Amino acid sequence: FNMVGFQTKLKHGAQTRIFRTIPGLEKAEFARLGGIHRNTFIDGPRLLDGQLRLKSTPRLRFAGQVAGVEGYVESAGLGLIAGRFAAAERLGRQLAPPPPTTALGALLGHVTGGFADEAAAFQPMNINFGILPPLAGPAPKGRRGRIERRRLMTERAKHDIRLWLSGLDVAA
Repeated sequence: FNMVGFQTKLKHGAQTRIFRTIPGLEKAEFARLGGIHRNTFIDGPRLLDGQLRLKSTPRLRFAGQVAGVEGYVESAGLGLIAGRFAAAERLGRQLAPPPPTTALGALLGHVTGGFADEAAAFQPMNINFGILPPLAGPAPKGRRGRIERRRLMTERAKHDIRLWLSGLDVAA
């Protein structure tokens, strides 16, 4: 078995003791145990513009983990956006950023300081519903309300990303 992404502050002896309490692992040999890893990332809100360019050296763009996102899909998404910005610039065109109502737009806003209240204590983040703008109007309450709110936010994001990809402006 491979326990990918097992990040812990536990010492190896403690990890081994805990794993041995799992039925079937009492006599297992552990080839590699978890440890802490630190991601290297820049202070995007302070250093990057809205097109992922380094403010002090605009010919350089950053994306992925080093720009301040967590996760493989998020890193690939930010790379896609950086590539689209670079291609548009090379062609002498202006590319609007993806709408903040979409996962790509919300992540872009996170790493470039679109959320001013979070910029002072910037930390990398995965995509989550909490960084998407809330829906207009009163929010449904409770568990069913949360599920419905997320469904509506997802539908809004899908609609807005389609418009953005087709080149139409999306009202944020």
